[in-house]
Amino acid sequence: MTTTACRVCLALLALLPCYAVADESAQKGGPGMIVYSVRHWEGDFSTDNGPPTPFTSAIYTVPADGAAEPRRVIDVEGRGDAPRFSPDGRWIYFQAPHGGHHQIHRCRTDGSALQDLTGGLQPAVDRFGCQLSRDGTKLAYIEHDGQTGRVGIMNADGSAPHLIAPDIGYHYMAELSPDNRSVAFAHTAQGYVLALLHLDTGELTSLKPDLPDSYCPQFTPDGRAIVFFRRDGDVYRIDPDGGNLRRLTDGNQYVEFRLGLGDKHGSSDPPAISPDGARIAYMARRDGVPQVHVMNLDGTGQRQVTHRPTPCGRVRWSPDGRQLAFVSWTDAFPQLFVVPAEGGEPWQLTHADGAVYWLDWSPGGA
Repeated sequence: MTTTACRVCLALLALLPCYAVADESAQKGGPGMIVYSVRHWEGDFSTDNGPPTPFTSAIYTVPADGAAEPRRVIDVEGRGDAPRFSPDGRWIYFQAPHGGHHQIHRCRTDGSALQDLTGGLQPAVDRFGCQLSRDGTKLAYIEHDGQTGRVGIMNADGSAPHLIAPDIGYHYMAELSPDNRSVAFAHTAQGYVLALLHLDTGELTSLKPDLPDSYCPQFTPDGRAIVFFRRDGDVYRIDPDGGNLRRLTDGNQYVEFRLGLGDKHGSSDPPAISPDGARIAYMARRDGVPQVHVMNLDGTGQRQVTHRPTPCGRVRWSPDGRQLAFVSWTDAFPQLFVVPAEGGEPWQLTHADGAVYWLDWSPGGA
C-alpha cells in the first residue's frame, strides 16, 4: 500500500437523484464562487506501469448558483491544477510547470498578477500540494526530488521558504494547525503514521505509532481534533496529543478518486470538515458506487446525501455550511455539481469537454 501512496504523490506531478425540490431557487441559495481545474488527454487515462497519460489542464471559476457560465482563469505552459482560494478570496493558488518541474503559483481571481512562488528555489525540484493556513499568512507545501517528499513552510507571498524536518525521511500530506504553531503530516518513511511537529521547539511526535496507512490529516477549526482517513477507507479522529482515537465510520471502502479504469493509482480523496467544525462530509461506496455522505464530528448522524448512478468524489463545503460541491461522472468525464447539505437534487454546473479534477469554494460566499 505504501508504494501505491507514493505513486499517488508522484501522479500529482503527473443519473437520477433520489429527492425532488419544489423551489429550485430556494434550493440553490445565495451566490458563491467555486474554482476548479479541468484536465484534457487523448485516449484512456492511465497511471499504471509508467508515468501518467500526458494531459493539459487549466483553472476555471463558476458561480455556485449557476447564474453565469464558467470562466477560464489561467494556465501556465498548458497546465494548471489543484486550485485553492486564499482565505480572503483575493488569490487563487495552484500548481503548474516551471523549468521542467511543478511549482506553486498564485494569481488574482481574474488571472492577473501571476506569481511563481517556488520556481526560483534551489535545488530545482518539484514543489506542490499547497495548503494555506486558516489566517492566510502561511502555506505548507511538498518538495519532491523524484524519490523523497518533504514538507516545507513559507509565507503566503512565497517568502521565507524552509523545510520543517529535512532529516526524517519521506513525509507529506501536511496541514498547519489553526494557530500556526504545529504541522500535522503523514510520515511516509514510518509506514504512513500521522506525525505532529511543533514548529517553535522542533519536537516531533508520532500521534499513533501503531496505526499505519493514515492519510491527509486535517485540524478542526478549534484545533482540538485531527480528522483523517486510512487505507481501509474509513474516517477517524484523534486529539493533537495522540489521545482519544476514534474510528468514525465502518465500511466506506473509498480512498482515491480515479479518472477511469486505467487510473490504477488515483489520488487521495479525503473527507472535508464543515466551516463550523460540527460535521464531516466524506465519500463511501453504496451498491458499489462512491456517494457523498455527511455525519457529525463525533461520528453520529451518518446519512447519505447523493444517490447518483455514477461515481462521486472531491466533496467540499460551502462557507456557510449549507451546500456541498462535488464531482460526478456524466458520460465521458466527471463534472461539477452542488447539492444541499441536508439532501436534495444536485444541480450540474459544468459541461466541460474534459475532467473536472479538483475544486475549492471561495471564502465567505465571495
